[in-house]
Amino acid sequence: MKIGVNLYPSVGGSGYLATRLGRHLVERGHIIHFVTYQRPFSLMWEDTRGAYVDLVDTIDYPLFKDICPPYSMALASKMVQVTHNSKLDLIHSHYAIPHALSAYMAREIVGIPYVITMHGSDVHSLGLDPAYQPVVKHTVQQANAVTTVAEYLRESAYTELGIEREIHVIPNFIDIEKYKREEGTRLVVESGCVSVRKEEDAEAINPDQRILLHVSNFRAVKRVVELVEIMKMVVDENPDTRLVLVGDGPKRVEVERKIEELDLCQKVHLLGIRSNVHEIMCSSDMLLMNSLQEGMPLVILEAMASRLPVITTPAGGIPELVRPGKDGWVTEGYEKDEFAHAIVTLLDDDARLKKLGRAGRKRVKENFSADIIVPKYEQVFEEAVQT
Repeated sequence: MKIGVNLYPSVGGSGYLATRLGRHLVERGHIIHFVTYQRPFSLMWEDTRGAYVDLVDTIDYPLFKDICPPYSMALASKMVQVTHNSKLDLIHSHYAIPHALSAYMAREIVGIPYVITMHGSDVHSLGLDPAYQPVVKHTVQQANAVTTVAEYLRESAYTELGIEREIHVIPNFIDIEKYKREEGTRLVVESGCVSVRKEEDAEAINPDQRILLHVSNFRAVKRVVELVEIMKMVVDENPDTRLVLVGDGPKRVEVERKIEELDLCQKVHLLGIRSNVHEIMCSSDMLLMNSLQEGMPLVILEAMASRLPVITTPAGGIPELVRPGKDGWVTEGYEKDEFAHAIVTLLDDDARLKKLGRAGRKRVKENFSADIIVPKYEQVFEEAVQT
């Protein structure tokens, strides 16, 4: 099958899943065209034989000065062009805004069926905004097939977005052979405070120290600032503990200021956007996710597959992935005191840490591996092209 995959190419869960799925589909004999505005981040360091990147044309025109160029129209036009030139069988659009509209327009023009995969905020928050909701609802409703990554999101699509059609739940997945525990890695970090950060001061973290890891896009819902405040509580109980923050985003400056304010420059370290997250996971003792809202975070799957114990909130679809007390620690609520207590408790219990790590790996292997999930997408695609 020849499939056009529409995605956001920047760092983030939906784009990462789209490229991973595309690569696995290539391995299974399909031809993939990634249709987007720049080369996807997660393809930067990879061989893309069997997959193609078709960049959307953008026009800088004075008329668009105040409203920005109409990307949805340009994207639909590129879909039409690629469909004609490469004889595509299907468009698969990840994240409904604005991709569902573009896929809908392409089908109206050339008749190509489209499948929408909803990932999170396109359902439960941004998708509900009056600026987008009527178009999101209509273009999702009219798709040849719709999937989402969590039961929680399917229910939100029905009850909040007002969708009245079948939605397939296909969970996120990872390559369990790529994400597995590798011993012997060590982290080299710099001070978490910009005012004192010097390249020559970079240090390797002592293996005897505990490393807590957080990976995100630093949006408000990820609560990274609050995580720094939680770290202050943890350090007061366990001074030989470090927090490593991987990623970047809107809250970055506020996070840096909070680190300085709480005098945690030598305890909290910002690594920025990294391509070797798996190696960092193998150097860490636990993953922390303090979010207010989530779909089904890929980073949690990666951590569990790497036998890295997870402490997380019950946000969104997380409880469908992490079973409290079995595969990780899921707090009852969102209070900082409760989260800090969970960290301190696990830091003092090596046996429990190892048990949760082993259980997490087993759960991902049995339920969220590529070999299990990718065929579910193929089945949806086959049904969509027959409708």
